[in-house]
Amino acid sequence: MERQVRIAAGALVLFGCILAFAMNSAFLLLPTFVGCGLIYAGISNTCAIASLLAKMPWNK
Repeated sequence: MERQVRIAAGALVLFGCILAFAMNSAFLLLPTFVGCGLIYAGISNTCAIASLLAKMPWNK
């Protein structure tokens, strides 16, 4: 599960940065949101991405 979380978070940051450079700088909010979520996950020991991924059919 941890590996899937890192892949998902990294992909969101990468796509947010690519979209910000290619289209509109407002897309920088996506990596900012992911970064804040990772900080919160580290402090609270809960992870929203992991909770979401745990409900996916391939993790049943």
